[in-house]
Amino acid sequence: MTVGILYESREWSDFALRENLAGMGVPASLIDLEEDGNEEGILSSVLVVSRIFASAAFRGHEKSLRRMPGIIAMLRERGIPMVNPYEAHFYEISKARSTGALARLGFPVPKVYGVFSREGLSGAAGIEYPCVVKPDCGGRTNYTYIIKDGSGLGRCIGDAPDIELIAEEYICPEFGYVTRIEAIGRSCRLVLKRGVMENGLSAYHLGSEYAAYGDCGQDILDAAIGAMDALGIEAGSLDIIENRDGFFIIDANSVSNASEDNTEMFGFDLMKETAAYIAERYAGLLGLA
Repeated sequence: MTVGILYESREWSDFALRENLAGMGVPASLIDLEEDGNEEGILSSVLVVSRIFASAAFRGHEKSLRRMPGIIAMLRERGIPMVNPYEAHFYEISKARSTGALARLGFPVPKVYGVFSREGLSGAAGIEYPCVVKPDCGGRTNYTYIIKDGSGLGRCIGDAPDIELIAEEYICPEFGYVTRIEAIGRSCRLVLKRGVMENGLSAYHLGSEYAAYGDCGQDILDAAIGAMDALGIEAGSLDIIENRDGFFIIDANSVSNASEDNTEMFGFDLMKETAAYIAERYAGLLGLA
């Protein structure tokens, strides 16, 4: 009775998650969705964990993304639960879908102008500037642009691959940081300020500085948990921009990532805490909790 960890990119975090589960007495196996013929291993799991990132396509791992709907259908048929739940994956792979769902429920999010092909973006009507253009299915700031006016769309179209791009309202990070919240089991476990770079973007791989955010407002923390619940995310992250107008949820992820140095940097072991939550779920399924 094992936990099957679906992965695609051999991230340090994937292996750390498995090792932490093993240390908690939970047998877990890594299942590479870039390889064929592993359906039996998936279906023999008592619990499945998705580590399939929306950004997989930018590492040449489109196959894993293509396989996921079929795998989810198999898991549904067999009644095998997944962390995060099935629906969370489909929010992970579409920013328009997740933002739209939150908007309908009244959460503060950027206005979405539409999802366009690379060619269709050039003649799109109704886009207000400045705006943000980024892949509808993507992450890690790949092909993400802050466009100041219509003439800037040409650069975006020229650089971006032939994928669906979402254009949405630009929310200015007036305070110089993006709020990153890692939530596990309906609790905000790690709250950070992530600095904004000169190009207006914020990401670890771009060199953004991180700082603990111990005095984050309770209204923001409550909204984060509410948004996670709405998207079916048990363990994941939110990016939020705060400014003088309030706060806005700009991104939601059902697959959280960390590197080995993040544990020391943050003073928090994200993979260990995620493993502890999965171990609790596993014990509950086996009637051991």
